Amino acid sequence: MPLAVTTFQLSLHLIAAAVWVGGVVFLGIAATAARKTVSPRERIALFRAIGTQFLRTAAAALAVLIATGTDMADGTYSDRLRQKLVVVGIAVALTAYHSFVQGPALSRLRERALDHPDDAELAAVVRRRSAQAGVVQVLILVSTLAILVMAARLTT
Repeated sequence: MPLAVTTFQLSLHLIAAAVWVGGVVFLGIAATAARKTVSPRERIALFRAIGTQFLRTAAAALAVLIATGTDMADGTYSDRLRQKLVVVGIAVALTAYHSFVQGPALSRLRERALDHPDDAELAAVVRRRSAQAGVVQVLILVSTLAILVMAARLTT
């Protein structure tokens, strides 16, 4: 494969990885800021909107990653790309779980808790599920950062 094609594909691959990582990091920063400045009900609506947009952007980045990664997997970087594929699979699975199962369920639970502020049992469930979501989000961040490191190693 000509060097210009490989360089172009690798550049697209790294840009797509940066879009994914940047989105995950942004979500963490935005969540921290929103927790301090936005009312709970508005925060739920805000993160539904941000989450929907992130999924669209992340899906596009993932499509580019798959297309460029698949094409490069037979070339110079094949061993590293195959190793990275496992971590990508973990990150995608965790993100899908959080985006389509855990996140929406937690949003509904938080809305219910806002409607029943004196329900201590419900508040305890929200805290427990929030902690579980936090663990998943940390795992997403760690796997995403691992992907970025692995992508950067492709250039060395």
